[in-house]
Amino acid sequence: MLALSACATTPKAEVPGTLKVAVNVPPSWNMLLDDRISEAFVDRVREVFYRAGFDRPVDEVRLVEEAEKMPYLLTINLTEWRINRIGNIDCTFTANLRTPVGTKDLGVYTNTTMRWLSGPGRWGLAQSFEDAAEGAIRELCDAVMKSELLPNLRKDDRYSSLRENARPPA
Repeated sequence: MLALSACATTPKAEVPGTLKVAVNVPPSWNMLLDDRISEAFVDRVREVFYRAGFDRPVDEVRLVEEAEKMPYLLTINLTEWRINRIGNIDCTFTANLRTPVGTKDLGVYTNTTMRWLSGPGRWGLAQSFEDAAEGAIRELCDAVMKSELLPNLRKDDRYSSLRENARPPA
């Protein structure tokens, strides 16, 4: 009994200003896959926003029942994240940001990554999918910065230099 009670965890208190991210994935027959896609997207959002200077927690939300209780909610509606007919990886989604200041439809974001640039095998394929999503999420981050709806997300010189280095040479 004593050993089992040590394993119990208490829910941690939520930090004010936490950005909740809900990722709506197109329906499929595999619910486990849908959850993994959602987790992967939230991880990419967290990483890109942190690199841009966002210093608040970014948490995943699986089901949004009462959006009014979530002061900062970023909703991503994934429309495609797949290998296209010529073998490149396409990622397309729409986004909406809800804050206490207001709600803004952020638009459509898309990115295509060449499959063969990330290396062979399943790890190269996984990296290509991540790169395609990250490119589109960087554009989303830029739009959120411009909207100035999310506090603590500011233009940072380090982020700007990362963005310049991330673009392919002209």
